[in-house]
Amino acid sequence: MDRTRFNQLTDRWRERHDARRPSEDARPLADPEREALARRAFPFRTVAPVDYVAKYGPDMTAFTYDDARYADADLDAWLLDVGRRLRAER
Repeated sequence: MDRTRFNQLTDRWRERHDARRPSEDARPLADPEREALARRAFPFRTVAPVDYVAKYGPDMTAFTYDDARYADADLDAWLLDVGRRLRAER
């Protein structure tokens, strides 16, 4: 598949995904496994969302971690901010 077609499919997926995203208040609670994975995968305690998005955002095809809410308020806020920034940069 050529890069143009990949980009078209990615854009279409993003539009559909964004249209189905629940409001921030209506996000379902992440299951314990997803929360544990998010804690391990994201440097939410040491890297500001703006810095994370600046470094990794251009290479991220999709971001779905902000579709759920997390028991850890700091992790939840960080993931929401990253998601907002990624969508704003598209």
